[in-house]
Amino acid sequence: MSPNQSFTKLEALGNDFVLLDHRDGQPDPGPERIRALADRRSGIGFDQLLALHPGTADADDCRVHIFNCDGSPARQCGNGMRAIARWLADEQPGRDRFRLATPAGAVEVEIRGDNQVRVNMGRPDFGAAAVGLEPGLALNDLLAGIPGRLDAGLVSMGNPHLILLLEQPPTAALVEQAGSHLSRHAGFQDGVNVSFATRGDDGAVRLRVHERGVGPTPACGSAACATAALLIMTGAAKSPVNVDQPGGRLVIDWPGEESPLWMTGPARRVFDGTCLT
Repeated sequence: MSPNQSFTKLEALGNDFVLLDHRDGQPDPGPERIRALADRRSGIGFDQLLALHPGTADADDCRVHIFNCDGSPARQCGNGMRAIARWLADEQPGRDRFRLATPAGAVEVEIRGDNQVRVNMGRPDFGAAAVGLEPGLALNDLLAGIPGRLDAGLVSMGNPHLILLLEQPPTAALVEQAGSHLSRHAGFQDGVNVSFATRGDDGAVRLRVHERGVGPTPACGSAACATAALLIMTGAAKSPVNVDQPGGRLVIDWPGEESPLWMTGPARRVFDGTCLT
């Protein structure tokens, strides 16, 4: 991202993004530059940077490069997909469906009313290899010190997720400390997103997430998808599942088996700007 380049700030359930339109061939900023831009005091501030490039197939509206605020690349970002769809709909009035190419595969997005966006997140994968867990490493041993744990599971939504089902909502300290330790554990090839989930009296899932490369965030779309998929797969919940995070609610609809999983939630364009330095 060079001086005088325009950008757009977007947010989805408090998960915030900077979008760069690089479909003209501009290069993406390097890790050091991304970290500087992500600084919430001296930069723009964001959880993830989303860079748009020309699509790799005729059906693609664009190809998306995703970077965490620490400069590391990511393969998928559910809230980010909704934010991009919101931006594309603003730029192309009258269109309400788009196809985004990501490192995790193509994603279909649909604009709904009331700022809602529906995203086809593909099929969840429950295999340990899909999340990069080291062969022979027992998950129960890894999680031995987590208080109030009822169950746990691994799910890939194109990016890796570790879900902890707890008796009681986690404290902020547990999310920060256990999340930081587990997200960077050497037993996961590329780190892992860590979710702490409980069930509310109304049947909704209460979720707190520690994202790899970011930390605790108000919301994580792919984590909500992974958590709901695990509950549906184990018979602990029926589709659709309401997932409540500090930033708000997502609705996850997954019929199961070979069907794709759909996520619905809000996204908003916050402001447009120009980077001066």
